[in-house]
Order: sequence, then structure tokens, then C-alpha cells
Amino acid sequence: MRVEEAHQALDQDLADYLEGKGVRPSCKAGCFACCFGWVTLSRLEGEALLPHLTEAQKARLLEEGPRRLALLAWGKDQKDFPSRFFRSRTPCPLLEGGLCGVYPHRPLACRGLLTEGDPAFCAPEAKPPQGHFLPVPWRMARLRMEALWEEERARYGFLLLGELAGLLYLLLRGLPEGREAVEALLEDLGVLGGRWGFQVV
Repeated sequence: MRVEEAHQALDQDLADYLEGKGVRPSCKAGCFACCFGWVTLSRLEGEALLPHLTEAQKARLLEEGPRRLALLAWGKDQKDFPSRFFRSRTPCPLLEGGLCGVYPHRPLACRGLLTEGDPAFCAPEAKPPQGHFLPVPWRMARLRMEALWEEERARYGFLLLGELAGLLYLLLRGLPEGREAVEALLEDLGVLGGRWGFQVV
């Protein structure tokens, strides 16, 4: 399955589910609290995103990527690292004027995060009530992710998962060939493994 097909299939699944349940997500343009989160994606999704990046977006990723990798090397074993990062209000480098600059090509992880509650509860400093984020759309996204992970294993012989800005930065710079070389690079950067680090599977 191609990445674009996975995106389209999830979008259709979500539309069918939401219509069938009568659920109307409160997510809308200009609502971007989730864009402060720590987003993980696979190599295949990252590679599919690269052709759609503008030169300005690439420049921001080349600037932000090393900072994210250094931050990850410092915090990848800390239990509360993603929540601390979220509260730091560091925006995704692809966020532009309160809108996703790659919205039609955004990762599955972003597509599956929906709420029908008050968007104010999505803010980093908020304490959302239990069930604020809809669990079924997230599970649907996860299933599509897993299908892409199998496709990536078939194509490269291994799966690479990592934080969005850091992974896109590495892809822009050029990943080495083969699992051992990729693991060595990530090990040198201090971001391989741990609770929140890059995973090579």
C-alpha cells in the first residue's frame, strides 16, 4: 500500500465512522494546539512528505531538526518527556500562521487525533476530561500505520520510526544505506532506543 492510499483510506474510514455515529469533530482550521505535540512517523510517511515541502519548510526543518535531535538525546529516557515538550509550546516546523502547511499530506498520527469536545481542552496547559480525544479514530489511524510499517519492512528490510522534525531532517540530509548504518548514525546522535527515541525494528 502506498502512503497516499493509506491516507485516503483512513480519511474515508473516518468520514464513514463519524457520519454513522453522528459525531461532529470540533477540530477546525485555526485550531492547532495538537501541533505542539511530539509526533512520531515512519520513514515511508516521511519520504512521501518530502516532495510536498516548500523550500521555506525545508529550511525550517534543516534548522529545527538538529535541535529536536539534541532534545531527544537528552530526554528520550525520561517518563514525562513528551508532556514536557508539549507544555513548552514548541510548534511543529510545518505549522504556518496557525494552519498546517502540509495539511493534505499530514501524517496518519495527525489525521487520527480528533475531539468533539471544547478545543480549549487541547491546549498544552489544559487538563482534558477523560475521553476528550476520540479513541476509535486513533485506533483506525494506528491500524493504517501498522500496514505501512509492514510495507516499509518489505521495502527496506527494517522499520524506522522517529520524531517528525528530526526524521524529516535526517531524510533531507540523506540516510545511509542498510539497517546497521542507520542504527550507527542514530546511536552516534544519541537518539536510538530508550522510552521515546528512534526505533529500528
